[in-house]
Amino acid sequence: MEILKDKKVIGFLTIAVVLIIGGAVFAFMRGAGRSSTPSDNFVQEELPILTPEDIGLEVTVRQDGKALMFEVTKADDIERIEYEITYEKEIDGEAVSEGLYGEMNIAVDGITKTDFREFGTCSSGVCRYDKVVSDVKITMKVTKKDGKVYQVEKSVSLE
Repeated sequence: MEILKDKKVIGFLTIAVVLIIGGAVFAFMRGAGRSSTPSDNFVQEELPILTPEDIGLEVTVRQDGKALMFEVTKADDIERIEYEITYEKEIDGEAVSEGLYGEMNIAVDGITKTDFREFGTCSSGVCRYDKVVSDVKITMKVTKKDGKVYQVEKSVSLE
């Protein structure tokens, strides 16, 4: 009987240790997977500023106001653009920050225009749009072919 009790205790302790370790790993992974508030980490250092006109930034808001796209018309000396589109949406009467992120690898792909970026989520052809309650801000990190990095910002009204 004594051996049986010891095996039960060892089994119980093993299960408890596995559950504790599993819970700690789950909590760590859940915290690591959380996205921060938009703009918290996008542009971390002070970068030289370019104006939207310097890169020929043209923004088009879709007719229904639920998406936008942009094009860079002066991209000859640009290698890459990382961009963040931020806005506030209404949830239960409160304004909540939201963001979309993307990258244009102009040197490799040659593409200087984005597709429409939706304000919401779309899956299987069905979209659930956010109720946008602020201007939309586009922040870009522009890497030139000489390796220098710049920042470009533009705000757009959906009205």
